[in-house]
Amino acid sequence: MEEQFNLYSVFRETVASQPDHSAIIGPGEDQHLSYRELSDRIDAVSSKLEAHDVGQGMCIGMHIESGLDYILFAYAIWKCGASIVPIAVELVAEEKSRICKEIGISAVVTKQDSLNIFEPFLQGQTGKISEEIIFIPVKQFRQHPPGLSEINTAFIRFTSGTTGTSKGIVLSHETIFERIHAANDGLHIGSQDKVVWLLSMSYHFAVSIVAYLSFGASIILCRNFFGTTIVKTSAHYRATLIYGSPVHYHFMASAPGSQALPDLRLAISTTNKMKKETAEAFFDRFKLAPSEAYGIIEVGLPFINLDKVREKTGSVGKALPSYEMELSDCGFGADMPEIKLRGKGFIDAYYEPWRLREEIMQDGWFHTGDLGQLDEDGYLYIVGRSKEIINVGGMKFFPQEVEKVLESHPGISEACVYSASHPRLGETPHANVVAEPGVDRLPVEEELRDYCARYLETLKIPEEIRFLDKLERTASGKLIRQKVSLNR
Repeated sequence: MEEQFNLYSVFRETVASQPDHSAIIGPGEDQHLSYRELSDRIDAVSSKLEAHDVGQGMCIGMHIESGLDYILFAYAIWKCGASIVPIAVELVAEEKSRICKEIGISAVVTKQDSLNIFEPFLQGQTGKISEEIIFIPVKQFRQHPPGLSEINTAFIRFTSGTTGTSKGIVLSHETIFERIHAANDGLHIGSQDKVVWLLSMSYHFAVSIVAYLSFGASIILCRNFFGTTIVKTSAHYRATLIYGSPVHYHFMASAPGSQALPDLRLAISTTNKMKKETAEAFFDRFKLAPSEAYGIIEVGLPFINLDKVREKTGSVGKALPSYEMELSDCGFGADMPEIKLRGKGFIDAYYEPWRLREEIMQDGWFHTGDLGQLDEDGYLYIVGRSKEIINVGGMKFFPQEVEKVLESHPGISEACVYSASHPRLGETPHANVVAEPGVDRLPVEEELRDYCARYLETLKIPEEIRFLDKLERTASGKLIRQKVSLNR
């Protein structure tokens, strides 16, 4: 029987070509693991997993914080021939339970102090894999869809679920391999690069971490995500690339001191749209503008603004060479077309309900559900999601338009606008806001509504504005917008 392609083998090729090159740097001061040392650690974990009968066709839940252990266990699971099912530690207990029940997981690897989360599903004896990580065999609540065995599965991950229930995304080893090469057409990552890692590995592993280790880069892990720490760590290790969110770049730009990052060639921003003020502040401090990227779990990383970064703030740039993009009418009018994509490395299947790529890709195109606009130079701007559009008596608009106004008020730090049902108008906008830290006086609801009236049409003004300590987000950091049904 022909041996199946495996991303662990790709990693081993990198190890063979540069065994003494730094693979992991940090999080402790001057901590380094060479590619050979990382490989040895992975093999040791793999042997422990094999002793617990982890093997071909199994799905292993990974409930591990971002860091070295996540990398060790992901590659060790692949070496065993099993698939990874990320269970983000940031999720609430109910969401973690749902993943265990909805995907036929055979076991979970997690810290000892998280055993209570998975104890209701325990079936058999737990085992110690490393100093901190234990192996928990769990009851399989369901059989895998019959078609899963036909896919060389590497990864099954739930979508972000920003507007509703998330779906299981099935990615094969071959698909992820195609994705990392497609992304590297723009990133040009190689052994000369040192990449500062700031995001959740549960949500950003399949393209980014795998790409860095496949192309021989060094991954820098920070001790914490305070702006000062990120800047000092990046400077100390002479980072060439940062992969983070707008929040991280805001922290970095606001960090005290004037330390420069002269070796930094690329700062990728993803998860949310970056405010112009953040982009400008980062450029003023570090003389490099953050490049906004458009990543989709079903697709990969098809867009990065690499060429006109300062001139096109807010744009995700042009499609990378391996992708094609088309804007098409989806019923919201000519100024709200949907983004459709096709190219390499697209989703293999949805886990439940089971749908293969051929069924998902309508006419060969993946319909993203995102709405976009092209400027005169062909640069793409994401303007919202079709599911987020608020329809007030036939007038349709994006919540981001209202959020931008609310966040421009000096007393407001963040805003999330969503639709609520209305007996006459169908829907009306409602808003949750977070006050700016340190303000002398909190604005009242009516004051904010009056402020909105200076910039927005009447029907776009939130009917209700609530103050919260923090906004609700997915575990990957995206705002959650649920359409709310109100009894009136």
